[in-house]
Amino acid sequence: MIIEFLTFNVPLSKQDEWKALDETVWTNFLSNQDGFVKKELWLSHSDSEKFHAVIWWKDKESWKAITEEQIMTVDKQMGDCLIEPELHEFVVIADSQ
Repeated sequence: MIIEFLTFNVPLSKQDEWKALDETVWTNFLSNQDGFVKKELWLSHSDSEKFHAVIWWKDKESWKAITEEQIMTVDKQMGDCLIEPELHEFVVIADSQ
């Protein structure tokens, strides 16, 4: 399992709009992709403007099957709420479930 870990700096004044659009636009798109497992949105305890999108994929091939053109199309739907994230990738090596 692969984790796509995105960090967004979202100003307080845009948080409600950004969260709603992220759910409508990105989560909806991702949930229809092969290999998508789930997505969580975390708020940093130490920085109220920092959101972490934690996206679980069956494998890296599924995640990377999304094309740059698809990303650009979905990003455009975010409009003024488009925020470039910081990206990290993790491999799940143990799961207690």
